[in-house]
Amino acid sequence: MKKLLSTLLFTLLIPTASAELTVSGCEHPFIDIAGHFAEDEICFLYQNGVVEGYSERNFSPDTEVTRAEFLKISLVNLGYTVYSVQSASFTDIAPGEWYYPFVTFARSKGFVSGYNDGSFHPNAPITRAEALSMAIQVAGITDYEVYNFESRFSDVSGDDWFAAAVMVGIEYGIIEGYGDGSFRPHNNSTRGEASVLSERIWKELY
Repeated sequence: MKKLLSTLLFTLLIPTASAELTVSGCEHPFIDIAGHFAEDEICFLYQNGVVEGYSERNFSPDTEVTRAEFLKISLVNLGYTVYSVQSASFTDIAPGEWYYPFVTFARSKGFVSGYNDGSFHPNAPITRAEALSMAIQVAGITDYEVYNFESRFSDVSGDDWFAAAVMVGIEYGIIEGYGDGSFRPHNNSTRGEASVLSERIWKELY
């Protein structure tokens, strides 16, 4: 009996993993986002069940995010009830894959169109331009055109396929460039960047 009580007491005294707090007081379990530019946004999305970590204590904010992962974040972030739509599948999207309902649902709603060969490339990294365009489509901001385009960024012109999305991003205050005046549209987006974009869109719409 004494041995059992001693064991229980020892167990109770073992420190458990403590929660982390952002400067604003948001509680999260991730030890690898302290001081990161996206810490508050990641915490906000985590608290709302939009994002998860790669492990119990790690979020990996600087890891590239895939097209399927970002699509899921965008849909969950805006509260869509997602379901599979078999007729809306792509050539590289098969039933049983975790992203099947998200991708087919999004295609049935016209949020994504994929590539000319009928594929979606779910596991490919998503670029900053692709992420912005996808997020805007999922958010339902579709009534925009490029008129008198004046680029705030040195590497975005009115001829770019993503020019209209960039204009919307600027108008709604959901994107920022880099210190050198560029947007770097073709750079792959990270999990941290995806979180910032998603959090800003949620706050803009709600």
